[in-house]
Amino acid sequence: MAETPDISKLQDQVFELVRRSQEAILDAGRSFADNLASVAPGDREAIDKLLDDAFEFTERVLKTQRELAKSVVQAVTGPLTGGASGAEGESGDSGDDGGE
Repeated sequence: MAETPDISKLQDQVFELVRRSQEAILDAGRSFADNLASVAPGDREAIDKLLDDAFEFTERVLKTQRELAKSVVQAVTGPLTGGASGAEGESGDSGDDGGE
């Protein structure tokens, strides 16, 4: 009989990974705010460009997190349903489309 996977331990690992990625995103946001402060106060175009860049970055991060979540679900449910183990999702592909 197969051993029952320790779901709690796996969940803890996933939560820790998500926590660390969120910390990195917050650090990037703080850095963005610091850089925004260095822009000339009257340079509206530069501020608008920084805001657009920040939102584009955020969209890419969310896309990557969505793909990570799907990979985690596939890795967790694959063995339970007899499907793929999800190892192919570990190639390091961040979902960057390279078009930006």
